[in-house]
Amino acid sequence: MRIFRTTILTIAAAAMALAAASCQKDDTLYYNNLTMGNIVDGRFVSDQGNTFNIVDQTCEGKLDTMDRVITLCDVLNVTSGMEKEYDVRLRDYAPVLTKNAVKSEEAVSEEISVTDPIYIEQLWYSGGYINMLVKYPVDIKNQTKHLVNLVYSKNEDGGYSFELRHNAFGEVREETESTMFLAGGYVSFPIARLIGKDSAKLVFKWKWYKAAGYGWTTEIEDKSFEYDWKREGFEQVPQNMSLSFKVPSKAE
Repeated sequence: MRIFRTTILTIAAAAMALAAASCQKDDTLYYNNLTMGNIVDGRFVSDQGNTFNIVDQTCEGKLDTMDRVITLCDVLNVTSGMEKEYDVRLRDYAPVLTKNAVKSEEAVSEEISVTDPIYIEQLWYSGGYINMLVKYPVDIKNQTKHLVNLVYSKNEDGGYSFELRHNAFGEVREETESTMFLAGGYVSFPIARLIGKDSAKLVFKWKWYKAAGYGWTTEIEDKSFEYDWKREGFEQVPQNMSLSFKVPSKAE
C-alpha cells in the first residue's frame, strides 16, 4: 500500500485581528488586511459591510471581473467624506467559487451523486456563506474539470447535515500514479437563507484518504466536522490562509 506524502492542515476557524501599524512613508492604517467579500457594482464590499476602493495595487488582475473574492490589502485611509469606506492598496487576491447547496432529494444526477475524495482544509462562516478551502488530487497530464457540490438535508433534531461531494470524472489517485498533486481553491455556499431559524447544529461530511504517518494512503474513509452555526455569526478569514490557490483549480 503506497503512502502519499503531503502536509494536511487541520480545519481551522481562527479569528484574525487587524493590527495597527505606523509608517513614515504613508498614512497606512492596517497592513496585511485579509478580508473576504463580494464585488458589488464593480467595487469590493467585505462581509463586514466595508467598501474598499482600490487606489493602488502591487499585483496583476482586476477584481471587477469576479463575483466573490478574498483580498490581501493595506488600508491607506478612510475615503474622504464616507463612512465604512476605505482607500486600499491591493497586494494579492484569490477568486472564490460560489455555488448554491443542493437538497439531498434533488442530488440524484450522476454529476452530483459521485463522492470522490476531497478534503476540507479550512471552514468558516461569514456574510451568510459557509466558506471553505478544499483540496483534491489532480493529474498534471490532464485538463479534466472537477465538480464540487454541497448537498444538505434536515436532521430530526432540527440541525442540518451537509455533504461535500466531488466528481473527479475518473481522475483519482492510483497506487502507481506519479503525476498526481493536490489542487483546489476557495468555495462559498450561501446557507443562511435555507436554514429556517437563528441557530442550528451543522454537521459537515466528506470522504478523504486514510492518514498514515505524515501522509495518507489510497484507502478512503469518512470524515466529519460539527459546527455550531448562528445566523448573526461572523468569523474572520483564518489567519493561516494561503492565497496561492488563485482559482478553485480545475473545478466548477
